[in-house]
Amino acid sequence: MARQDPGFPGGIEETGPRLDRAQIARAALDLLDEHGFDAFSMRKLAVALDIKSPSLYWHVRSKDELFDLLIDVVLGKCRLPPEDDRPWAERLAGIGLELRQVLLAHPAATRLLPGRVPFGPNGLRLADHIIGVLRQAGFDNRLAGYGYLLLLFYVTGFAGHEIAFGKGPDNPTRLAQITRFLQELPADRYPHVTAVADELTGTPGLTRRFELGLAGILNELDRERRG
Repeated sequence: MARQDPGFPGGIEETGPRLDRAQIARAALDLLDEHGFDAFSMRKLAVALDIKSPSLYWHVRSKDELFDLLIDVVLGKCRLPPEDDRPWAERLAGIGLELRQVLLAHPAATRLLPGRVPFGPNGLRLADHIIGVLRQAGFDNRLAGYGYLLLLFYVTGFAGHEIAFGKGPDNPTRLAQITRFLQELPADRYPHVTAVADELTGTPGLTRRFELGLAGILNELDRERRG
C-alpha cells in the first residue's frame, strides 16, 4: 500500500541538474532575512534563482510547501550537543537557548512557525534528540512526549513574541516604540501595567525571563516524573 503523504516536507536531500529543494529553501531564507516576510514573493525568489517562476513549481508544489521546507532549514541550524554526562535538565536548557537564538536570527522565518508542524528531517532530528534525552533520563514515553512538545511550544512562542517586541537583528526601533507606548499609558487606567512598564522592556533583557520560564517547565517535568 502506498504511504499516504501527511503534508509534511519530504526533505531537501534530493538533487537535480540545475536546482534542488535545498538551494531553493536557502535562497528563500536569504530573501526573508534581507527583505522581511511582507516583501517576499515567489516571483522575487525566481529572480534570485535566475529562473522563471513556473519552474519553481517543478520543485515545490506551493508557497506553503516552500515555507515548510524553509522552516526545516532554520531548525537545521540548531546545533545539538553530543551525548554527555550532564544532567538532563541542563542539556535541554542548552537546547532551548540554542533554538531561541536560531529563531531570533531569522525573525521573518520564525513568523511562519505558528500553525505548522515541524516534521521535516531537521525538525524530526530535533524532536528525536529531545525525546531521547528525556527517555534516557528515566522519563516514560508519555512524559518524554510531553516534554518535547512543551519545550518546542515554549521556545517558539517566546521567540515569536520577542520578535514582536523588537528583539532580533536590526529591530531596535520597534522595541523603542513599545517602550515609549508603555511609558505614556495613563497610570489611572492601567495602574499595574504602568507600574511594571520598565520591567517589560528594560534590562537585563529577555534572556533571564526566558530562562525563568524554561526552568519552570523543566522543574515541573521533574516533579511529574518523581510522582
